[in-house]
Amino acid sequence: MNFYLGRAMYGVLLVLSVPFLNTLQAASGPATIIDLSGGCAGTAERTNLAAALTSAGYTVTTITTGVVPSDLTGQQQVWDIRCQNVLTAPEITTFNAYLASGGSLFLLGENLGYAAARDASLISYIAGVGGGSLTLTATANAQTAQPPFTGPTTLSTVNYRAVGGTQTAGTGAFVTTDTSGYGGAIVLGPGSLSSAPSGTLIIVWDVNFMDSSRTAGETALLNNLIAYLAAPVPVGTPPAVPALSPSAMLVLSLLLGCAGFLLLRRRFA
Repeated sequence: MNFYLGRAMYGVLLVLSVPFLNTLQAASGPATIIDLSGGCAGTAERTNLAAALTSAGYTVTTITTGVVPSDLTGQQQVWDIRCQNVLTAPEITTFNAYLASGGSLFLLGENLGYAAARDASLISYIAGVGGGSLTLTATANAQTAQPPFTGPTTLSTVNYRAVGGTQTAGTGAFVTTDTSGYGGAIVLGPGSLSSAPSGTLIIVWDVNFMDSSRTAGETALLNNLIAYLAAPVPVGTPPAVPALSPSAMLVLSLLLGCAGFLLLRRRFA
């Protein structure tokens, strides 16, 4: 009973709090970029990312030592663009805590021939945080943007130059897909990660989409990823929840009724 009631109460609280969470996330605030001294394919990626975040209203801290801070509290967005580093146990602990607190995290992957160890650690991380079991695969560079990543910068097609990808999106959804239905980028939004249901995780399997030779579609994709991470919404299929018992359904109905009453009072106050 406690499990069902806990999930029910969480659902009600999520409905009531999403507008306020999105307002807070959309406000200007701190964002962190984590990179190596020489970058992944150079330093242009972090320079362009920092410029895009700054343009979106964030105060950006760029770490070039490759070290993940032990505490990411207060960061509205965190971008780990170390494309070849395997996630360590302390880093996983830090990222888990950040996601559990409702954080917006970006992790950079690569194609199958460039950073196999890093990619494998990301697949393992997704499974560990409750995002499902994914299989790496080659994908076509020409991919179609999926809602809500078709805006706010108008975007229909992304022409990557050396993208990897996965066959499925786990409990999340694809950001872009090729003609085979595989995706070069995935999003696990609010409610998708069973171990961190308030958090949001995005992975793009190609560093080149941020470099100085990026296409117009890749530039638009970066802008739209930043916009989404500022105000994430549920996308895709959340983890399955067992059916509620009749008594739990009764309590859930009462909670939803109270939530509706509070919303009406707020609207007409």
